[in-house]
Amino acid sequence: MTDSQPQLTLIGTVHRDPQGLQRLSALLERLQPNLLTLEMSSYALQYRQARGPSQLLRLERILEQLATETGHSLQELRCCQAVVDIQNLLALPYEYRAARHYVDQHDCRLALIDMTEVSTLKLKRVESGLITYRNLKILTALPEVDAAQRQESYTTAQALLLNTPEAAVRSAYLQQRRGLEGIGPRDQHMAEQIRRLMQDNTCRHLVHVGGWVHLLEDPLGETLFSQLAEWSPARRLPIEPGSKPEFCAGA
Repeated sequence: MTDSQPQLTLIGTVHRDPQGLQRLSALLERLQPNLLTLEMSSYALQYRQARGPSQLLRLERILEQLATETGHSLQELRCCQAVVDIQNLLALPYEYRAARHYVDQHDCRLALIDMTEVSTLKLKRVESGLITYRNLKILTALPEVDAAQRQESYTTAQALLLNTPEAAVRSAYLQQRRGLEGIGPRDQHMAEQIRRLMQDNTCRHLVHVGGWVHLLEDPLGETLFSQLAEWSPARRLPIEPGSKPEFCAGA
């Protein structure tokens, strides 16, 4: 990348990070981009805005029925991790809220660049498969899984991003995540959108926000990072400056 070319930074997030909003907001303020892209489709935003409230009401009514039948309190059922996960799927993700807040406060544009087809599949499953009496009765009866086992943490992200593991380790990790909804077609689609935006003469610093797995160097060249190698993207994890876990590396 020459001095005349715009800068590209890829931020990798943990989607269910409870401190994600604060961490990502702080990192965006440090980076000061004038163009933001987000691993989210316009359809996903519109769906959550239009259908989210009615689906949350549907969820609440099923929980009320289960509370009556099972003897569990309604609050206990609401706090079940499976129920919280569904609520999070219907809410605006913290990545979008942090990006929207930054754009509203700065001279910056926001582009939602994920594949509509993937969003449609995922959100249809919420309605047809997740928010049903039968499914919720099963999910709320299951034992809770330890949070550390459920979440791919920034510790895992660091270990795989720092290029210390052998390529075979990263390859094995990525192999489990390839496909329409994971690594591959989505990355190609988003890379094409980013390339187009990077060529806009108003772009000085483009920052993309998405799941950290897409930032891994891929021997098959399918991840977003690998597909954008010609722009020498920097990679960041949204963790407080000065703390050991922050990862700051170029290509």
